[in-house]
Amino acid sequence: MNTKKDNSFKSIEPKRDSSIESLLNSEHIITIEKMSIGGDGVARIPFLDRTIVVFIPLSAPQDQLQVKIIRTEKTFLFGSILKIIKPGPNRRIAPCPVANACGGCSWQHIDESEQVNQKELLLKELFKKFLPNIDYNLSETQISEKKFEYRNRIQLKHLNNELGYFKPNTHTIVPIEDCLLAEPELRHKIKELKLTLKPALELKKYELRINNLNQVEHYEIGSHGEGLAFSQVNNSVNDLLVNKTINIICSLLKDNPQALLTELYAGAGNFTFALNQLLPKVRIEAIELNNQLTAAASEIIKTKKLIKNVTFFTTKAEIFCNNQSLSKDLILLDPPRTGCHTDTILRIAEANPKNIVYISCHPTMLVRDLSILLKKSTDYKVKHLQIFDMFPQTDHFETLCILERN
Repeated sequence: MNTKKDNSFKSIEPKRDSSIESLLNSEHIITIEKMSIGGDGVARIPFLDRTIVVFIPLSAPQDQLQVKIIRTEKTFLFGSILKIIKPGPNRRIAPCPVANACGGCSWQHIDESEQVNQKELLLKELFKKFLPNIDYNLSETQISEKKFEYRNRIQLKHLNNELGYFKPNTHTIVPIEDCLLAEPELRHKIKELKLTLKPALELKKYELRINNLNQVEHYEIGSHGEGLAFSQVNNSVNDLLVNKTINIICSLLKDNPQALLTELYAGAGNFTFALNQLLPKVRIEAIELNNQLTAAASEIIKTKKLIKNVTFFTTKAEIFCNNQSLSKDLILLDPPRTGCHTDTILRIAEANPKNIVYISCHPTMLVRDLSILLKKSTDYKVKHLQIFDMFPQTDHFETLCILERN
């Protein structure tokens, strides 16, 4: 892992302002302007000759609140709600009884239409701040038809007699009897598991999921098979994302049916095999570090006799990029939340493919990587940009970004 800081996102960090620390435990009346990456509301309070940003968990847009400052950082603050003076127009009572304590959902107290609106604002603001000279049109967000009961897998923590999720920013378990985000079969499994588990003297973690045979299974993480769980948790929105992506790729490669496609962070083939089905003559080189995922993909290749057209490589994306030729036609990448290694982005820029398809699960990392890429290679324009609301009730979302070389 490259530990160097990305200079394109580096700002001069001021020394800690001791005067800001004087605000600790002070109380203020504030109004929430918007939501932030991470799920907190954003407000500002006057201080000396300026204003200071305050992040408020469990707040909603346009809330008028009485808050207490509970933590100070170099240039911003964190506060907690003492009183909701006037709720914002999109605030609601969270449907889940433990939503305000559990770390699973950050936005259950905001209605779904405003959740989508805030996600669009977050993406636009990141582009405005870090890619101010890039022209784009943000397509209509693809929303989940299921606002609850959409997750096909969850991870629960178990200690002593408690089973649940961690409280935000802690290792304290919030006990649960149910999870409204889990598919119905998993909700039933939670109750069943809670009755059968013996008290745990040390922390244990359990994966509950619906597998590719549509069967419910669970196991202790670290025991077996959890590598295969690296798949999208929302089947319906994942289908929308895959279909949209491969349809655009098919359009891009319609005049080049025997192209080479480099796919980085390929997983077990979420996009690979759908692409192969529609573009059987395109040669796909798929790169994935997790050997359980590549083993699963290799079995599919053998079963469907795709050896001539689809090859999986078990290695880090940056190692492959530094040692192998990349496609000049199209590079598809779907990195984890940490985004891409800088070397990977630089090598993509050097390869200078006609098109780049970037699927991102963290918008900050998307604009960071695009900033590096577009400084190295200025010939690209944003052909398509779209949010897929894969994770309702949270601040997370997927973004499809397609670049085309001028």
